[in-house]
Amino acid sequence: MLSELSHFNTAKRYRAPLLIGGAIFATLGIALIIGVSARANGQLLAGIPVPPSLGYLGAALSVTAAGLFSVGIITLVRHRLLTVELQRNALSQDRPATSDGQGRIRRIMRLLARSKSLIPPFASLAGWPQVLVAMLFGALAMVGIVICWPMSVPPIANPIIQQVLGGSLVIAAFPLLVLERVFANTRTEVLPEASQIDRLLRVPLTACTILGISSILQSFGFAWAPRLDQALAILMAVISLELILRSAAMVFVPFDPMERRQAVADSTIAGLLRFSAPNFTALNRSIQRQFGIDLSRSWALAFIQQALVPIIFVMGMMAWGVTGITALAFNERAVYERFGTPVAVLGPGLHFHLPWPLGVMRGVEFGVIHDIPIAFSPVDGSSQSSQLSAGVDQQQQLVAAEGLPPAAADRLWDTSHPSEQSYLIASESRGEQSFQIVDADLRVVYHVGLSDAAAMDSAYRVESPEHLIRAAVGRLLVRYFSRNTLLEVLGQNRETFANELRVSLQDQLDRLSSGIEAIAVVVEAIHPPPGAASAYHNVQTAEIQANLAISFKRADAIRTMKLATLLATEARNGAAAAAAELIGQAQSESILFKSDRAARERNGEAFLLERRFERLVSGLAKTELIVIDHRATGRNPPTIDLRSFDIRGGNQAGRPDVFQFENNMPNPDEEH
Repeated sequence: MLSELSHFNTAKRYRAPLLIGGAIFATLGIALIIGVSARANGQLLAGIPVPPSLGYLGAALSVTAAGLFSVGIITLVRHRLLTVELQRNALSQDRPATSDGQGRIRRIMRLLARSKSLIPPFASLAGWPQVLVAMLFGALAMVGIVICWPMSVPPIANPIIQQVLGGSLVIAAFPLLVLERVFANTRTEVLPEASQIDRLLRVPLTACTILGISSILQSFGFAWAPRLDQALAILMAVISLELILRSAAMVFVPFDPMERRQAVADSTIAGLLRFSAPNFTALNRSIQRQFGIDLSRSWALAFIQQALVPIIFVMGMMAWGVTGITALAFNERAVYERFGTPVAVLGPGLHFHLPWPLGVMRGVEFGVIHDIPIAFSPVDGSSQSSQLSAGVDQQQQLVAAEGLPPAAADRLWDTSHPSEQSYLIASESRGEQSFQIVDADLRVVYHVGLSDAAAMDSAYRVESPEHLIRAAVGRLLVRYFSRNTLLEVLGQNRETFANELRVSLQDQLDRLSSGIEAIAVVVEAIHPPPGAASAYHNVQTAEIQANLAISFKRADAIRTMKLATLLATEARNGAAAAAAELIGQAQSESILFKSDRAARERNGEAFLLERRFERLVSGLAKTELIVIDHRATGRNPPTIDLRSFDIRGGNQAGRPDVFQFENNMPNPDEEH
């Protein structure tokens, strides 16, 4: 009878908490896995990137949800079967004497029971459904681990956030610990699967503890802290795989009777997550109960148990001795440390030395050439160091002679290139200090020096050569662009610029004793930002037009100046000639004046008479005169009119009219 079994009687108490707990764990696990998957696709949740370590916690919660759902389904079936049995017993005890009408009703009920037999019984849920649920959530946990594994750890934007996250995970471990202790103290007579749930609850408990400690260690700058997350991921993957294999093994193993049937979701590896040593006796009993094999009666296992410690010791000594053998390839060398002191640089080949940690070999490259772009990681942490610039990408692509060129061969600066970086250039705008932006696509080719001293410096002084070179070149470029204008940068010879930059970079690397040699600096492109291509073209056009207009205006100014010079020269020459004439005339008049003065002093009367006659002659030569004799008397005195008149009454030049004297001739003795 099922009512005599304790775990059937207590099934009603555990069915709801198990199913509700499974739903909560499943919801949290799926939400965390989806959140990490969204981050992998470049999406953000509320503007905050989800750490990949939370995906491992989601996988651990999914494993626990598999156990809770599987056990919840079993307890639900137990409660249902117990209820049906109790109802059947109650009907059989309260059944009265049969009659014809009651017999007819009994036959009808029998027909209904036969029709219900076509429907699968409720007890079938304790078979394959609970197995499929366990397998489904195990597969979900595996998918979450696969999604989170290739994701890089995001940069620590704020250590306080990492500490808050770590503290929250540690605090979340306490409710899980309380729940795990509850099921650990639950008797198997009440809930046979209590030990299974106890083991599966240790998975999220361990995940919260390890992830919390790892997050706190990362906030303090420990670089090895993400290794704890990876180790946890491996552990979760093994437990998920075990859960899937247990579910798949049920194809070959028959189900126990319902009185002894238990949930499939269980993990032996999760049972090892304890502070005490594992109980092999309990493991032996579990294997004997499940498969009928008694490991305590095996001679081979007994021999292995006795010889295990010596074999492990000998194998450990051999493994420790092998650490004293090092094989270096042709492109490798190593700095050999004996008792913590570097003693030599060993080249390619097989070398025997003291085992670790007495002798340590620090690997150093030997002649390996690296080509890195001068590109810096953005804020989201995605590195650009693996991206190739236009020239390298074009060299690594095989393009047919008549084929279309690859997209990486585009050297026009109106499109952005993967490894370009923007820099500020000092400039002057309207008499004020300003700046301009220029994009540069540069690559540095370097290798570790071939000398032993360079190998020593590279091994002990440089942690990351790429970061060191990028930082040094970044400082040099900022210094260079701050001293030159945009036109000077664009117009400078690229080969000269690359050589100067390589020499400056090598000086800094030598000053730091890095042991790195800068072979070359490759300048792929230096140009304004692609977004300013059209504007810069317009500026160039405007500058050309302005220079052309300036040239035209200068030509007009020169033409006007030359014309003004010509006119001024002509005016000056005319004025000089006029002045010379005036001076000559003045000089001649001065000479005449001196002559007249001398003549006046010698004989003034004769000079004045002569001068008077001269003036009269000069004045009368072009003058029409009327001569009147004062001695002429009478009413009509004789008159000589030398004026000429027109025939029509006017004066006519050259034809003087002559009038006869009407009186007597004047007396010649009288004065005129």
